[in-house]
Amino acid sequence: MNINLQAKTITLPQIPKKIKKITGTRLAPILGLSPWTTDFEVWCDMTGTYKIPFEDTIYTIAGKVIEPKVIAYLDKKYYFGKGLLKGAEDWYGKTTKELRFDHFPDESIFGGMWDARTKTALYELKTTKRVEDWYKGGKFSPPEYYKVQGALYAYLLGLDEFRMVLTILEEKDYANPENFEPSPTNTIVKKYSVAAEYPNFSDKLDAALAWYEKHIDGCVSPMWDDKKDKEIVKALTTAHVSLPAEGEEQDIVAALIQQIEPLQAKLDALSETVAEDEKTLDQLKKQLKAELESRMKESDKKIEVAGQAYRFEVTKAAAGGIDTDRLKKDGLYEQYKKTGFTTKITIGRNAV
Repeated sequence: MNINLQAKTITLPQIPKKIKKITGTRLAPILGLSPWTTDFEVWCDMTGTYKIPFEDTIYTIAGKVIEPKVIAYLDKKYYFGKGLLKGAEDWYGKTTKELRFDHFPDESIFGGMWDARTKTALYELKTTKRVEDWYKGGKFSPPEYYKVQGALYAYLLGLDEFRMVLTILEEKDYANPENFEPSPTNTIVKKYSVAAEYPNFSDKLDAALAWYEKHIDGCVSPMWDDKKDKEIVKALTTAHVSLPAEGEEQDIVAALIQQIEPLQAKLDALSETVAEDEKTLDQLKKQLKAELESRMKESDKKIEVAGQAYRFEVTKAAAGGIDTDRLKKDGLYEQYKKTGFTTKITIGRNAV
């Protein structure tokens, strides 16, 4: 793997043996439709170059618990509870190993996992508390990066109708998702036609295939974004040194670290004490400065006092920070001219 810092790209020596498919969540970034994910991140994930570590959160857990509830609710609402709307496991009878992470095993490049479907319609389910992302001008309007996901899965299934489903959650629902009950108030559905919404949807797939040919088959990543891809680039450009395990022969790095760590720990402990002393010293110096200033005459430029070990001075300096040339040009200098001084305190060790 060659990382070109100037071009902001990565070149692979050859096409990896296993390439992940272009799923609904990856299609939007590839087409430049996602505000959150870049096509560089997608490329890293698809090629196995780097994947951002995933950990379940209260949001993902809530989605997993609530999704079956929403499917059952929608089946009852639209299909009289006859079980015509099904999730993948129920649709296929069981989730086989081949279908566990991809519901389109016969597709070589495109794939993914749809949420629910009937014989004629695909349902894409989302949960959120960020309702504002789903409304434009006061009207319910699912984000484009989610819509193309639903359209892709419908298209791959040979369906025209797809429905975007938003289930709005509150904090209590994330804390106790098992208690959530879908209703017309918290679950909104919008119906779409692939042909009507995307008359040339195949063009989007052609654009994704062109991206695939250039970046996957071509083994060269898209350019990374300095801000959005910062963590990925940092991880890929950071080398890690493994220290020998206990009982193994130590190298020079391990030997040096063994000597450094106790010294650093000692200095860190001292720094905590020093930090408190510095805070106290700063307060005392401010008090001394104020007291010495009060004893200066207007003609004095400096006042000093000698302690047992240190000499303390407070000096005056003309105050600055004003653009006098511009003030003079605007005819305001004389009007607002003000004489003043700033002072500072310095401490120097007494001569022995």
